[in-house]
Amino acid sequence: MSPKSLLSLLFIASASILGAAELPIAKVITQAGAEHDDLKRTWQGIPGIERASNGRLWSTWYTGDVGEGAMGNYAMVATAGDVGQKWGKPIAIQGPKGTRIGDPLPWIDPKGRLWVFYAQFTEKTETTPHLRATFAIRADDPTSATPKWSEPFVVMTDGILFGKPLIRKEDGAWLAPFFVNGKMPGWAGVHETGVLASTDEGASWKWLGGTDVPEELLNFSEATIAQRKDGSIFMVIRTSVGLCESISADGGKTWTDVKPMPGFEKGPSTRACMLKLASGAFMLVYHDAPPNKTGSFGRAKMTVWLSDDECRTWPHKLLLDERTRVSYPDAMQAPDGRIFITYDLGRYMAGEKQILVSVLREEDIRAGKVVSKDAKLKMVTNQCHGYGNHFDIREEEKIAKEMPAKDKFHLYLLIGQSNMAGRGVLDPEQAVSRQRLLKFSQRNAWAPGIDPLHTDKPAAAGVGLGTSFAREMADADKGITVGVIPCAVGGTPLERWQKGKDLYEAALVRAKLAMKDGTLKGILWHQGEGDSAKEETAKSYNARLSQMVADLRADLGVGEIPFVAGKLGEFLAPTTKEGAPSFWPVVNEQIAMLPKTAPNTAVVDSTGLKHKGDVVHFDTPSLREFGKRYAEAMKKLQQAK
Repeated sequence: MSPKSLLSLLFIASASILGAAELPIAKVITQAGAEHDDLKRTWQGIPGIERASNGRLWSTWYTGDVGEGAMGNYAMVATAGDVGQKWGKPIAIQGPKGTRIGDPLPWIDPKGRLWVFYAQFTEKTETTPHLRATFAIRADDPTSATPKWSEPFVVMTDGILFGKPLIRKEDGAWLAPFFVNGKMPGWAGVHETGVLASTDEGASWKWLGGTDVPEELLNFSEATIAQRKDGSIFMVIRTSVGLCESISADGGKTWTDVKPMPGFEKGPSTRACMLKLASGAFMLVYHDAPPNKTGSFGRAKMTVWLSDDECRTWPHKLLLDERTRVSYPDAMQAPDGRIFITYDLGRYMAGEKQILVSVLREEDIRAGKVVSKDAKLKMVTNQCHGYGNHFDIREEEKIAKEMPAKDKFHLYLLIGQSNMAGRGVLDPEQAVSRQRLLKFSQRNAWAPGIDPLHTDKPAAAGVGLGTSFAREMADADKGITVGVIPCAVGGTPLERWQKGKDLYEAALVRAKLAMKDGTLKGILWHQGEGDSAKEETAKSYNARLSQMVADLRADLGVGEIPFVAGKLGEFLAPTTKEGAPSFWPVVNEQIAMLPKTAPNTAVVDSTGLKHKGDVVHFDTPSLREFGKRYAEAMKKLQQAK
């Protein structure tokens, strides 16, 4: 029987199990649309990793609406030719309206075929049943960058297959971790976490056996399994307080009572990944996070351990990622011994939202440090940049309920190009305090005043001078809250900031909306690189900027409000990319004239500030310093007034 026929039989059998004539089946979208773009997606996480026989890598994760659990979520699948090669544009697995897709997991079976298992949840309608099931798609040639995918088919209803299958050594059967979503109808008397088995190479699956996590420890019972030398199967299970373990001595049919896993009984409530390596050692990827002030554990310090006594002790460990907000590892080992480990970073956090992969060898774990020449850690598989996930929305809603009085809410308009927008490298450990700092989000709502402030070019957005400026202004007056109105756009000339042009008018609209909640106290400007290529635009810069200042003040109705401009970086190249002269020194001379041509204005010097390596953009320390210089100039103008 052909593979396609087997899949069809499986689908028919699954449909009869569900008792529905038509099932809401997802589509494999190989040409993902604009809504799936990295710049549009607002969150992502829960990754998986696999590798084809020719070295081609496959990565999965899910994303979609405003966050996990939301209808409309979908899975993504991306591929790269090998380590270090560019990842292609992901394809999407997306269900019809009223469904959500989650928890995708790639696995290459003994025949070299790539499976992508995923969970699908569907709301009940007049024509479709309420559905909770694990589905899969399959590609029989994962060595190709564009393989042919099967139609989605049901693996098992009422639960989630969410751990790499293993091949039972006694008979070659496939066993996969599976947990039931609560006590579902038809599962009476069945344990809530255990294994599925397939004895026909995935054509059909059945529940084999399982165990129960004590109610006081019950969370999402995501499990990971490996087989020991004596044939017993060891299972590691997520609980609400750390990891627990269970063992099956009869090939997965019956399991011991769940008990805390020594050394891991206290830790974050999150998924772990276990893998038996080619050497016979067992590998576990989890967190080595210390308890926080409340005694609970955060998802920090992604770490990999090794056991030489089949999971009884774990003496060897290597820290993969020291950061917080890292979670959900998956792993596989290549025939050449390299170990591929994927996980996510900051699913909802601006500047993070990354799917990462690390490549290492067993010797690195044993050494407790990277010693192999081909090891590479923290490589980015994919990153999304959209704004508006449920974390963003909750923050906005919380702030809306606690807004300061209008006269105590001091606003500053940020305009210009990329060095105002900010291209500094984000480092959460060096972030400016967000206390009494707010920003006007792209949804025109107030949000925490943290970097990145701007989203003009989401993939490039980073630290800007606005946060350190706002921090200095807020610290100078403990009775106020400072709000910044980010409107800068990278790569733009002064012409687009003149009255009647697009960026001027857009900034005007945003400023007026923000001013309904607070009092505008000043305007910050940094621009000029975009006018340095031509001598005529450089020499006319002051006249045009002075007019823009006058127009903007008049249109905002704020009188001679303080206006601070910054000089261009003194590190800029003397020629353009085309080899023509750059007139940035002329632009700087023109900027320096502003206090003489426009009242109540000041110019901030850029002497001593450094670029981040591209000879265009200020680095993060320089932006922090620049922001402080802007603040000093602003305070002097305000005091003089």
